[in-house]
Amino acid sequence: MIEIKPFGKVNNRRIDEIKLTNKNGMYVSSCTFGCIITEIATPDVNGVIENVVCSFDTAEKYAQYPQFFGAAIGPFAGRLEDAIIEINGIMHQVEPNEGKHLLHGGKEGFHNQIWQYEIGESLHGSFVKYKLNITSKNFPVNLNMSITYTLTDHNELIILYEGVSDADILLNCTNHSYFNLSGNLKRTIEGHLLQFTSKGMLYINEQGVPLGEIENVANTLFDFNKKKPLREVIGHQDMQVQLAGGGIDHPFLLEQNEIVLIDEESGRKLTIITDERALVVYTGSKIGSGYSFKEAPAQNFLGICLEVQNVPNSVKNKHLPSAILKKNTPYVHETIYKFSTL
Repeated sequence: MIEIKPFGKVNNRRIDEIKLTNKNGMYVSSCTFGCIITEIATPDVNGVIENVVCSFDTAEKYAQYPQFFGAAIGPFAGRLEDAIIEINGIMHQVEPNEGKHLLHGGKEGFHNQIWQYEIGESLHGSFVKYKLNITSKNFPVNLNMSITYTLTDHNELIILYEGVSDADILLNCTNHSYFNLSGNLKRTIEGHLLQFTSKGMLYINEQGVPLGEIENVANTLFDFNKKKPLREVIGHQDMQVQLAGGGIDHPFLLEQNEIVLIDEESGRKLTIITDERALVVYTGSKIGSGYSFKEAPAQNFLGICLEVQNVPNSVKNKHLPSAILKKNTPYVHETIYKFSTL
């Protein structure tokens, strides 16, 4: 089932919210501002359906609090050092939006755009397909982009990213949902268990910019090859934890394509299956306070972002996998978010 309703206005333009519901009662809502995922409601072990992402109830609030809540991120996710893009030996200076660096595509990134959309049913389930043609001073190309959200009857949210550009471009997309499997933000994510297979990660500097050297994670604080609670890392005195505001805000190189997040108290489990090479884990250390989500007052560590993507800042570190998309070459990446119970 698909429902559409007004969700407010941004820049005096109407924003629509599109709700996809499957036969199990699970639903996913998103809106035309930034392709923001505004709600994911899934059952706990007792069948109680609750929201499992940090959410607001109007588009205006998403525009007011610019921490990328639920947003599509692009054309290049992560921090780009000195806001400089090098493509084919040519340096492009773009407008920074975090000190002297560029974060998540800058002011003209996907998260700040109003997208067109179409809805329908496929063999997999109900879907909404968002479409955007983008060109600007930051992105001196013509980029045709689409992002499709499909909800299956197997309680899977499938996100498909498709794009093509008329010139070479740095393209690295992800989604910035803040997951909290407790349901309706009952508690922080410090007790959540996280597991993924990785041998290496990138440290960050004082500005949060990823450095180039691949650091071994085996038997370190950042070893998530076996599931462990996030509270073992959050608040630790390790220098890298402190640089990330007392949590994690780091890229990991994936050895396998599966990431697992568990909240044992609710019995909810999220399994992410991706074709991307890296995962940025961000434990929400900069959520802040003094405002409220739909279900609870904001506080640090109330959600965790699991940003599957190519390796960020790779344009500065050429030994890392490149995120350069050649002109007229299709960009296609798919990530599956499967929700289940223990």
